[in-house]
Amino acid sequence: MTSKATPMFEARASGRSSLSTVLGLIHEHRAITRSEICSFTGLSRSTVAKLVTTLVNLGFASDTGAEQLDRVGRPSLGVDASKEVLAISVHPEVDYLEVKAVAFDGTIVHSEKLLYDDPIGQDQALEDMVQVIDSLVTQLETSDTPYRILGIGVIVPGQINSLTGIVRQAPNLQWSEFPIRDLLTERLSMPVFVANDASLGCKAEMAYGAAKGATDVVYMHGTSGIGGGVFMNGTELKGFRGYAAELGHMRISSGKELDYSGIQGTLEALVRRDDLEAVLGLKNVSDEDLEIALLNNRTPESTALARRQLEALGIATANLANIFNPEVFVLAGFLRFLYRFDQNYFHRVIKKHAIPASLEGMRIFVNELGANSMAIGASELVFQEAIADPTKFATPAKRNP
Repeated sequence: MTSKATPMFEARASGRSSLSTVLGLIHEHRAITRSEICSFTGLSRSTVAKLVTTLVNLGFASDTGAEQLDRVGRPSLGVDASKEVLAISVHPEVDYLEVKAVAFDGTIVHSEKLLYDDPIGQDQALEDMVQVIDSLVTQLETSDTPYRILGIGVIVPGQINSLTGIVRQAPNLQWSEFPIRDLLTERLSMPVFVANDASLGCKAEMAYGAAKGATDVVYMHGTSGIGGGVFMNGTELKGFRGYAAELGHMRISSGKELDYSGIQGTLEALVRRDDLEAVLGLKNVSDEDLEIALLNNRTPESTALARRQLEALGIATANLANIFNPEVFVLAGFLRFLYRFDQNYFHRVIKKHAIPASLEGMRIFVNELGANSMAIGASELVFQEAIADPTKFATPAKRNP
């Protein structure tokens, strides 16, 4: 029996030790049997037994000690990913700061959100992040469960220099040249990783959600703006400096509307979450509340706006289908329920503007991981480092008093 590795794991497979390979499988499947590990890796049962024992001792896995049926119905000892090894995700947005603790088995252990009436500056954002994370770490360290925090993944709606961890520009947040990785590392004394929000959401959906098993994927996420992620043949398209897939800034209209970067007629300029809130008489509500209002309280005004936004989204989707010919197209954030508002109209717009051949076999999904997709993606920034070298994370990281 063989398994098709997800692109997230496939990208890290080169040069990986047997210990890393087995840990990657445990993390990917969350629960797996020893015989399945043997089948996936080609390793002997005795070798797998030794590797599993090592990973249990390192705290990354738990050996159930009981026989389970594997995927072909054979009895085998089960192995579960740890519920106690954690990564912290931090997501600053225009109107909120959300912090989540994600376990190695994918469980969301803790979630906390601060709400803002107006965007806050870089300095205040840093202070709030440090305060919330410090408070969370204290709660986790004093709980009855022996949690172990490996690091922090920061989700940023903007362009990130992946080498330096500097936020080059996050227009919605009004951040520019912000060395957030180094500042947080200094203040929190644990590993910090920073990445673009939509890129992280795309990776999470490919590993565990709507695009699992696909290698050619276009992903669009709508929050205060619109971001994107693109994978071709299992490889993320990052561009020369790492700023590729800013899909929201694709110009699709000759109109004068400006997006958050000041560019006219783009997808982000025409498809705005704020406009949906305004037409429904709402402000700073959750995606869940906005979805309920949009789908259940259809007025002539909200219907007209949603149709205009769906037309713009459909044109953009058709353009991306023509360019990339993806196997899977994923819509996330508020685009998820905008799509649900009138799927048939959205598909008609796509067919009107796309080359027919580019649509053959293309499937359109909304994201399966919902509000947790980017947090799970951010946790992977930390967990993939641990998978690459599990022994480096053998003991809890010491934090300065």
